Amino acid sequence: MVEKSYKPFQFKQFSIHQNNAAMKIGTDGILLGAWANTYKSKNIIDIGTGTGVIAIMQCQKNKKAFVDAIEISHQACIDAQNNINNCPWEKRIQLYECNLKKFIPIKKYDHIISNPPFFINSLSPENNERKKARHTEFLSYLDIMNFSLKYLSENGKTSIILPVKEGEKCILSSSKCNLHLTKKCYVKPKAHKNSHRLLLEFSKTKTDCIISHLIIENNERHDYTKEYKEITKNFYTIF
Repeated sequence: MVEKSYKPFQFKQFSIHQNNAAMKIGTDGILLGAWANTYKSKNIIDIGTGTGVIAIMQCQKNKKAFVDAIEISHQACIDAQNNINNCPWEKRIQLYECNLKKFIPIKKYDHIISNPPFFINSLSPENNERKKARHTEFLSYLDIMNFSLKYLSENGKTSIILPVKEGEKCILSSSKCNLHLTKKCYVKPKAHKNSHRLLLEFSKTKTDCIISHLIIENNERHDYTKEYKEITKNFYTIF
């Protein structure tokens, strides 16, 4: 059986190879990577980096940022390391192949960012790498919240994207980790559909939460909204 080869995904300033990673480039990761306010963050960590795309995006956004990228899947790490080595900011990104629960950093982070798996109750896929990429038995939002409790700097932020139901659960659990919701964005795939994702930002400092709404496409496929284009225009070549 011949393995499928994937054409590199070309962004404006870098490209992503994804032949080995179980989970390919998707809207969730790109949206989170563009949405997260890391412009003034010196030390950033991308938890569950996959192909490395979110980590690389942060280095494009912030010329002074240093990014640690954590990934449990060996196959994904092959792609991530290749992508990091070939991007313009390789010296500012460090990849770690390990489970988050075993990762003990020697510093605190100004921004913790993650696009975690969300298939909590569904049957596990047969492919072990895809299982690692998509199932919360390896990484859950609770792991990210607990990590934030220990390693988020005093004025730091944690940004995460989740399905709406899991996002609401994450908000409820955040208070147990001394985190406060500072931004909440409801994401709709199309104008006529219900919200399917939540973009969330947490902080140790309690402030008024900014609530917003984003529609990715108008009612026709690939007819992207002005707001979505504005958020992602520095990355997608089509905008």
